[in-house]
Amino acid sequence: MMKDHFHKEIEEYQISVWKYSIFALKMLRDSFEAFRSLDRELACEIAGGMESHCISCGTSDGQPEMHQQIMVPRKVLLGLKSDQLEEEGLMLIALNQPVASDLRTISCCMNLINSSERIGRYGKDICHCTYKLPRGIHIHDMVGLPEMAALSISMLEDAITAFRTHDLRMISGFSERDDVIDQMRYAIYEDCIRIMEEDPGTIPYCATYLLIDRYLERCADHACKTAEKIHYMVTGDRVDIR
Repeated sequence: MMKDHFHKEIEEYQISVWKYSIFALKMLRDSFEAFRSLDRELACEIAGGMESHCISCGTSDGQPEMHQQIMVPRKVLLGLKSDQLEEEGLMLIALNQPVASDLRTISCCMNLINSSERIGRYGKDICHCTYKLPRGIHIHDMVGLPEMAALSISMLEDAITAFRTHDLRMISGFSERDDVIDQMRYAIYEDCIRIMEEDPGTIPYCATYLLIDRYLERCADHACKTAEKIHYMVTGDRVDIR
């Protein structure tokens, strides 16, 4: 009976982590769309829009904890939810002393929590980049950033799907996809340097593109690390995805 209850708790924990990863990925996806259109109002809503969050209020008289719903900006919710989920994972370990696949599952969840927080923060940073450029104006078709964003986001989507379904086919070929991302990153870097040398007036644009180039490359790295943890969670075997 206790074991069944523990496995139910793990399943519920996985679902909570999965929902958090979807939330962070949506922040990244929507943020890039705001940057693509240089829509400052949308960027402000993505980063600063209010979301409901449940907090626990401890008591000193032995009574059950009280719960309270508060409204916080999305960029604040990222950190609050990350801390809450990490604490839940640590409690699962401390109270149940899991082994084998259960421990690997909790470990994978905690890795995904950390990566999701970073991915959401990259989204917030991309929102801030929207304010660095004039409204509605890009140059040189954004030097290939839309294609890079699409590939990075697709890797994150597949990793999250593999986490929820345990379908390792979703993360096959990640090394090759990450190689393409790396090639795009260096191509964008070289293009931006050339463009700035030819026309110093493009420096504000290209400097901003280089920032986002780096954010998207890091997102792909997080997808690869998540894929490694998922493979270990499902099989018990470690793999190196670079």
